[in-house]
Amino acid sequence: MSALFRPLVALGLSALALSSQAATATVTSVTGSAGVTNALAAADGIVPLNGTFWQTDAAYWSGNSATLTFQLDQAYKLSSAVITADWNDIYRFSVSTDGVNYTQLFTVSGLFDQPPAANVGAGQVTMPVTFAQTALAYQYVRVQAIFGDGSNSIGEVSFNGVAAVVPEPGSMALMAAGVGVLGFLARRRRR
Repeated sequence: MSALFRPLVALGLSALALSSQAATATVTSVTGSAGVTNALAAADGIVPLNGTFWQTDAAYWSGNSATLTFQLDQAYKLSSAVITADWNDIYRFSVSTDGVNYTQLFTVSGLFDQPPAANVGAGQVTMPVTFAQTALAYQYVRVQAIFGDGSNSIGEVSFNGVAAVVPEPGSMALMAAGVGVLGFLARRRRR
């Protein structure tokens, strides 16, 4: 490898490595299907305290057919979440790359998943959830209550993961320069 090319490769790889650090995903929009009240409360930055009444500072609905959909600022390979939800219901979280086709990622319930120190027997509870990092990067997350008393709420959500690598213009320029140098060296060696 040419002495001229090594620094370009090192700079390009450094830029890519820095852009693949774990981060908290930013929710850019929340939409609720028919029957959901106050959908935006599920990602407004206000985390209801453990034991808070299920309809306070939360998106809420009755029954198991309604959904909440979160759009993230970009695609992430997700690895954890923090969910504040009504304690006695089971919620299914599914992910999508396109906002149309969803795959189940995890389920969570205050009955089984709340931290022991929370000791919540009514209202909302905050639960950290960890799982193996997803192989694909997802930009949409959908939640649906699948079991419980039919009075459901999500007080707040946050998702963590590694942002999909999208090279910045400077990184792209370095990579293009490196490819150009490789082409030049390959052509020079043929002579």
